[in-house]
Amino acid sequence: MLTLYRPGRLGDVVLLGAVTASLGACRVATDARYHDVAARLVGVAEVVEPREAHRAGLVDLQGSLSSFVRFLGVPRVHKRSVRRRLGLGRGGFLRSSVASLYAEAVGVPVAPLPWIRLPEVPRDTLVLVPGAAWEPKRAPHDVLLAAGRAWDGPVTVLGGPGEERLCGEVGEALCAEVVVERGYARTFEVLARAAVTVSGDTGLMHLAGASGSRVVAVFGPTSPRDGFFVYPGTPVERALPCRPCALHRVERCHLGRQACTEGLVEAVVRGVLQSSVSGSER
Repeated sequence: MLTLYRPGRLGDVVLLGAVTASLGACRVATDARYHDVAARLVGVAEVVEPREAHRAGLVDLQGSLSSFVRFLGVPRVHKRSVRRRLGLGRGGFLRSSVASLYAEAVGVPVAPLPWIRLPEVPRDTLVLVPGAAWEPKRAPHDVLLAAGRAWDGPVTVLGGPGEERLCGEVGEALCAEVVVERGYARTFEVLARAAVTVSGDTGLMHLAGASGSRVVAVFGPTSPRDGFFVYPGTPVERALPCRPCALHRVERCHLGRQACTEGLVEAVVRGVLQSSVSGSER
């Protein structure tokens, strides 16, 4: 059985679905906190800890120096890191989608979405994601409230550990359901009902898109052209000479004012309403 080695963050693991569904009956080696997510990917038969991965039958989709040394000679992902960083300096990117890079390494076509199968229930809910691992990547408060008020149907605010206050504020303002958990059981229940998800560039954006929701994603310091946004929906961004200013990790705006996420309300609301119409036609 082929093993896909990918410790990392939530979005990195979700993107494995681009190849697991094409492979079928494969093994994923990833961090314990993402085992529930990896196990939900179509085609995954087994999930193990990274330390349990062995060189035989392995494809290294981590592509780090440590994984290169540990698994010498195995097929691996080529991240085009130099081209990516050069693209950042020019305000754009030159790299293929991460899904395509994974597929190239494994030698299979990119599988069609959704990559996570959830129960068949009516998709009538707008899901709002206020949080992100890095604060500058969050969807702005005013954007989320405007999207919630424009939606004609149920609204759920979704988050992870430590985001109780952030999610609670949005939920209270909209009189919406709030789901914040350590783990993914209730999260998957929410995403099964999600017609459209509004978020920043965050792991829950990937989880929503891979689960069948259309996604309206706010890109501030990062760019949708970096190869990570591969889902039906609308990336929203503001053209500024200073952006994108980061590949993924960004603690603060180096100019002192995060103008890249200002003035996006109209574009996000339009994206939500258009995504709603597109989703109803599927």
